[in-house]
Amino acid sequence: MKPHKIESPVDLHTPAQRAFLSDGIENCEQYADGFAPADAPLPVTLSWDADAPGPFTVRVSENEDLTGARVFTTDAPTLDVYNLKIGARYYWTVNEETPESFTTADAAPRNLSVGGVMNVRDLGGWKTVDGKRVRQGLLFRTSALDCYSESERKMKDLVTPDGKSTLTNQIGIRTEIDLRRDHESESGYPPEGKTESTLGEGVRYLHCPILLGPENYLNSVDSLRTIFKTLADPANYPVAYHCAVGADRTGAVTYLILGLLGVGDCDLMRDYLWTNFSNQQMYRPPINRGYKVTVDEAPGITTREKVRYILTEKIGVPEEDLDRVVELLTE
Repeated sequence: MKPHKIESPVDLHTPAQRAFLSDGIENCEQYADGFAPADAPLPVTLSWDADAPGPFTVRVSENEDLTGARVFTTDAPTLDVYNLKIGARYYWTVNEETPESFTTADAAPRNLSVGGVMNVRDLGGWKTVDGKRVRQGLLFRTSALDCYSESERKMKDLVTPDGKSTLTNQIGIRTEIDLRRDHESESGYPPEGKTESTLGEGVRYLHCPILLGPENYLNSVDSLRTIFKTLADPANYPVAYHCAVGADRTGAVTYLILGLLGVGDCDLMRDYLWTNFSNQQMYRPPINRGYKVTVDEAPGITTREKVRYILTEKIGVPEEDLDRVVELLTE
C-alpha cells in the first residue's frame, strides 16, 4: 500500500472563489450572483497504490502521531476529504502505512460543505490588522437548520442526516444561536417557545431574534447582549449561528464579531459578499447603509474601535465580555 504524495499547498477554493478573493470586492458579481449553489469548498483527494482489494481504512489528522484522526472506510483506492482547515498541515495514512503529509492553502474564508445547509463557513482564518488571526473551529455561520411546516404544523429539518453528523461529530457544535424571529404566516420561522436544537439534545439552543432591515439590526439590544455573553463563555464552543439564509442578520452579527476582533474593512466586506456564492435567489451588493453606516459614524478611528463603542455604549455589552471574546477567538 503506497500513499501518493500530494503537492502542497492544496487550494480548497474553486476557481471562481479563488478569482473573487484575488479581485476587488466591487467585482463580486462577476464570480457569484446568488442564484447557484457554488459555496462549497473543494476536497483534498487522497489516493494510493493498492496491492490488495479494499476496504481501506484512512486516517487524517493535524497531529503527526495521528491522534484525534478522522477515520474513513472506502473500497476504492481514493478518497475525497472535505472541510479541512485552511493554512494547516495534515498527516494521513491508509491501512496503517507510514503517514504522508500535506498543507492546505492559507486563504480565508474556510467555507464548508454541510448537507442540506448553504452558506456555511468558519469565522476562523481571517487575519487581523494587528497581525493575529481568528481561531478556526470555534464559530460558524450557516443558513437555517430547520423550518416550520404549515401543512404539518411542526418544525422540519433542512439539514440532512449527513449534515447533522458533520456539524455534531466532525465540527462538534455545542451551541446553536437562532437569529430568526418567531413564526409568522408562511415564513418557516420557528414557533414561539422553541427550545430544542434540531442537532440533538447535546446542543444548546438559544433563540436570539434580530429585527429585519439593515437600519434595525442594532436595535435588537437584548439578543445582541445575549449573543456576546454566550461567546464570552468557552463552555459554549463550538458555536453555530444563523438566520434564514445566513445572509443579512447573520451578516450583521458577523460584521460586529469580526470587526471587534480586528479584521480589516476589505475582508469584512469580502466575508459578507461571499454569501453570493450560495443559492439564496438574490444578489447582495456591498453593505453601504444601515448598520454599517451606524458603525462608521460611531466614535473611534478604526472599525474595531467603532464596533467596540457600539457594543459597549449602545448595546450594553460589558467590557469584560468583549475582552473574553477577543481572547477566545484570536491567536
